[in-house]
Amino acid sequence: MPRNRVSGARLAPLDAIRRQLIGGGAHAAPRIHDGTVLAEGGKWGQLRSDVAQGRRVRIEHRVYADGAEEPDEFERGLARLLATKKVAWGEVAGVLHGFDGVKVSAVPSRRRTRQLDDTVVMVDGICCTSALQTLIDLAEYVDGVVWEQALESALRRRAVDLEDIEALLPTMSKKRRHGVSVIRRVLALRPIGAPPTESLLETLMVQIIRTIPGLPPPVRQYRVLNRHGSFVARVDLCWPDLGLFIELDGMHHKGQPVYDAARQTAVGAATGWLCGRFTWRQVTGTPKTVARELAELVEQCRLRPPATV
Repeated sequence: MPRNRVSGARLAPLDAIRRQLIGGGAHAAPRIHDGTVLAEGGKWGQLRSDVAQGRRVRIEHRVYADGAEEPDEFERGLARLLATKKVAWGEVAGVLHGFDGVKVSAVPSRRRTRQLDDTVVMVDGICCTSALQTLIDLAEYVDGVVWEQALESALRRRAVDLEDIEALLPTMSKKRRHGVSVIRRVLALRPIGAPPTESLLETLMVQIIRTIPGLPPPVRQYRVLNRHGSFVARVDLCWPDLGLFIELDGMHHKGQPVYDAARQTAVGAATGWLCGRFTWRQVTGTPKTVARELAELVEQCRLRPPATV
């Protein structure tokens, strides 16, 4: 593959979850600017005046941010790349691609190995490593929990294919690349043929489920039909053999709670299954409590007669 081939294919806009996790506000329209562009036409004096009056902040050599607010770690990382004229990679690229769970650390990482995919894409006007290469890079610097979150979001956006990642594993092992063990471990936990999770919340729930001894992986996005064969609903996660399904509540829109309650009733009427309903606050704030409550639901299901659909 030719080096530095630029592609804009299959890039998704940055989402609300990523903005929420970064903690530094939205970056879909970065406030970071190249000073040479801002001062085009000899306007360096105006630029210095803007900084003195708090309208801009200088982050790196000839790199500025709008406003007086101090830059967050993502913006600092992005500014370093602009100042050195380098392609965004690693954690910064992960944030630009909108991968779940990825944050930019205070100490910048150093690339330790050569790229396996030299494609360069444009994300929000920034030259960035491809989604595939970014995932490979991230495996060297994040743990399996975060890498799985990033992987599921990349699959959800159709930015990568599992086959592409698996095809690179022999080369990565041969070259003794850091991160290959993280990738293998995450892929081994993933059920064969499972669709991507539909949100970070769903990925987090899948990770909590793994902590419950003896509980197999759930079926994802299961279509529930009534006894007449008519479609009732599609549930987030379930165990048909146990007669248990999970409903996850993210940010509600007007009327959403009423709709969710009606859907839960419809699924229960069609299947007789028990429902475990958990919110974003519960899953992210009290995961041990969620695991305990789910384990108790599992035990109740095992005490009941087998459920049928």
